[in-house]
Amino acid sequence: MLKTGSIPILGSIHRSEFTSIYRGIMEMIPDSVSEYSCSILFQSYPGEFSQAVVNRLIALEPLAPILLFLGSASEGELRTGRPLQGCFRFYVHQWNEEYQHQLFLYWNGKPSLFTLPRTLENDEIAIFHTVSASCPANNRKNNPLSSRNALIISRFETLGNDSAMNQFLADFYRQQGFETSFWVQNTAISLDGKIIADTDDSPFSKILESLQRLRRKFADSTITVYINSPRINEKIDLRNAGVNEIISKPVFW
Repeated sequence: MLKTGSIPILGSIHRSEFTSIYRGIMEMIPDSVSEYSCSILFQSYPGEFSQAVVNRLIALEPLAPILLFLGSASEGELRTGRPLQGCFRFYVHQWNEEYQHQLFLYWNGKPSLFTLPRTLENDEIAIFHTVSASCPANNRKNNPLSSRNALIISRFETLGNDSAMNQFLADFYRQQGFETSFWVQNTAISLDGKIIADTDDSPFSKILESLQRLRRKFADSTITVYINSPRINEKIDLRNAGVNEIISKPVFW
């Protein structure tokens, strides 16, 4: 077990599927986190940690959250295994910029997902995200992913339009202060804001080609892509294609 300040960290952090998450968390830990500690588990396979281990961590820090990162071998654990209770659970492909930002807020003593009770259900977490999206105290400063304008794209492989998904994404981003517009195929547009791209079920190679075309067309924009459960190598390819933020579907807000 490694220990950074008051943060117990358990698991094989040097596994390739965990390294980027571990590095990102380590880079954002404040100089002193004694008042805002948490525990972090990196689970490589089902059963690596027992419920007794979690219960001991809860007993040591009853109000501190436990973040459980699940490797690819743990997928399906909710259906076939005995998932650990009392943790904020994240498969490695689900961890994204927004969750990391929530952890940053938590460590700086501000309202955050991780200040909520460990017994929350997903629908309650969704309510929190909806309410907090427009909270001034949570606004990012100097964040390259923040902008005033957003272009919504869905049915991504063909750069087409799906009105229901467009409306869903537009409503969410409008809550965060974006002025949204929709992609109209074959229409020239100049954008220096943010692109929100929802992928379909096309082969990953087709999705990657579409993203590369988008990056060439909108060189100065930030790109957020919603994609079905991307794996480590796919996330690397997406980053290399110019994607700024990767959000795994399905998502809850």
